[in-house]
Amino acid sequence: MSLFVSIDRFSRVIGDYLAWLFLVSAGLTCFEVFMDSVFRAPTIWVHDSTLMLSATCFLFGGAYALTQNKHIRITFVYDALPERGRWVCDLIALVLGLVYLLAVGWFSGRQALNSILIFEMSGRAWDFPMPVVIRTALFLGTTLFILQTVAHLVVVIGKRR
Repeated sequence: MSLFVSIDRFSRVIGDYLAWLFLVSAGLTCFEVFMDSVFRAPTIWVHDSTLMLSATCFLFGGAYALTQNKHIRITFVYDALPERGRWVCDLIALVLGLVYLLAVGWFSGRQALNSILIFEMSGRAWDFPMPVVIRTALFLGTTLFILQTVAHLVVVIGKRR
């Protein structure tokens, strides 16, 4: 069980640190508005930076939400079910989620690798390697989400009634 506790802890730590990137993103957006409004000198890098920071946070947010048991659920139906019905719902949701995440992980890993190998650039004015960063973050975030889902699946199966 210590491996599953470690995965939970790692997901929480990553989520707690990455949450600060939302604040950085908001600060950069304020900077952009200030530069454009006061000096009439908009930047070419803030939009791409905030997009990259926010996307990274969202991509790792799934695993964090699972550690907190805060994923979307139709609670009025779930809460009305008996204990066994909740267990079945949890099991089905985790298995289906795992199948989906494995597919996303496979395809995002291939895209990230291709993007890294050609060092893909954004093609915008700043021409930053944003595709490399976002595709790699998608793969890593999905990988963490897969590990988190497997950990929760093992716990749910262990609670079998």
